[in-house]
Amino acid sequence: MKAWWAGLMVVMVGLVIAVHALAAEPLRVKSDRWLEVRRPIGQVIYSRGQTSQPVHKGMRLQSVGDTITTKQGSSVVLGIDTATGLVKVAENTTLTVQKLETGNKGQLITELLVLSGQVNLQVRPLTHNASRVEIKTPAGVAGVRGTEFGVSVQNDGKMGVGTKEGAVATSAQGQTVLVKAGFQNLTILGQPPSPAVPLREDTRLNVSQLLARGKQVQIVGTVDPVNILLINQQPQNVNSNGRFDITIPLPSNRKVEATVSTPLGTKQLYQLIVP
Repeated sequence: MKAWWAGLMVVMVGLVIAVHALAAEPLRVKSDRWLEVRRPIGQVIYSRGQTSQPVHKGMRLQSVGDTITTKQGSSVVLGIDTATGLVKVAENTTLTVQKLETGNKGQLITELLVLSGQVNLQVRPLTHNASRVEIKTPAGVAGVRGTEFGVSVQNDGKMGVGTKEGAVATSAQGQTVLVKAGFQNLTILGQPPSPAVPLREDTRLNVSQLLARGKQVQIVGTVDPVNILLINQQPQNVNSNGRFDITIPLPSNRKVEATVSTPLGTKQLYQLIVP
């Protein structure tokens, strides 16, 4: 497996806005395509419409609208058919199939929607120049043709992208920014992607204020803005500079648990003691 990923080529495909994509792409035909559940850990739920059930190894997501949700401390790996690659879905993440199609010229189109949480992709070089694998979020789109990258999505839609190998094109508001290996960027809802900066993989939590106010506690601090911050297992939004100012119920033991996760999935756990 290690040797297989080592053969990844650095191939990038630019993203297109949905309106242009509909006009430019050839007619598509549906095929027997799927995402296969591998290595589910903890509470991972499959849902479609009003029905839901726990996933099991070997289960396939084959239709538009098929959704995977991971709970706290849970995760799952999804294999893209035809050995295209792997999608590692972290805890507290919701992923929905938007397109699993084959065009009339044999191109493979895989579009996945992530409304919140974190995913990591390992995608082999695609043999057809019109094939694509894309992660869509409320803020924008990230897509590749052969690389390893991660995407984090905060509850307010902000999208952080970190690229480990290859190159990723992030697109929003009619603009595209290339995120090469060893770089990261941030896309805020309603804004174009930020310029790419060197990949930090910085899980530091800088707390400037931890103050008890009766039965509540106020926590003020900063994290890298591309990261996901959990406070007592609940996702929190941070601003474009990574700053947060939240007030939560004060636990009886006066201990607050915080978790910081990068787009590539590096995680750090903190325990804050309220004085």
